[in-house]
Amino acid sequence: MILATADAHAQGNPVESAVAHVGVGAGISFIDPSSNEADRSRGAAFVYRWHSFHSRWGPTFALDWHSTDFNYPLGSVNAPLGTLRMRALLAGFGRTQRFGRFSTSASVSGGYSFNDLSVAAGAGPAFASAGTPLLGVNVDNSAVVRPDVAVWYDLTKHVGVGVSAAYMFSRPQATITTVAGDQVHDLRANAFEVTTGLIFGLWKNR
Repeated sequence: MILATADAHAQGNPVESAVAHVGVGAGISFIDPSSNEADRSRGAAFVYRWHSFHSRWGPTFALDWHSTDFNYPLGSVNAPLGTLRMRALLAGFGRTQRFGRFSTSASVSGGYSFNDLSVAAGAGPAFASAGTPLLGVNVDNSAVVRPDVAVWYDLTKHVGVGVSAAYMFSRPQATITTVAGDQVHDLRANAFEVTTGLIFGLWKNR
């Protein structure tokens, strides 16, 4: 997952200023799906911060990569289905406001997620016990929309720490193949995401 923000202090050539206002780092993300068929998860995050453009408004870019374990309702039982891996590329528009060492930003971005699903080890036995042996699962790619807010604090001239909160909207479709045929099932992959990280930047003096 990548956090992208726009700053208010670029001057001169906008391309040169954008290149000189970059920060990258690492952090941790917490994923809380809205569906009761999905499990919470957490993992390492690659964090990116881009300051740009004099108006405080500017483009945002992000990579949102995360995995979520899904279950499938089989009668009164939620059987394990598999792990959905989402690799989303997003672009959008946002605004950043600076308050001394602090900066806050808000943005909305959209894009496309490349998805795949690995079937859980317990899926086969669960479907077989329900009388419909599982033959395979295929998941489609999906469109995504992601509003995001973030707060950053500059520890030094080139080091910053921040936290962001985002909500990912995505509804990929899974085709579940059993001996009885194919069934299309909507995977409600909408999720609330919180990411915190430390960045090392190349931004200029204020």
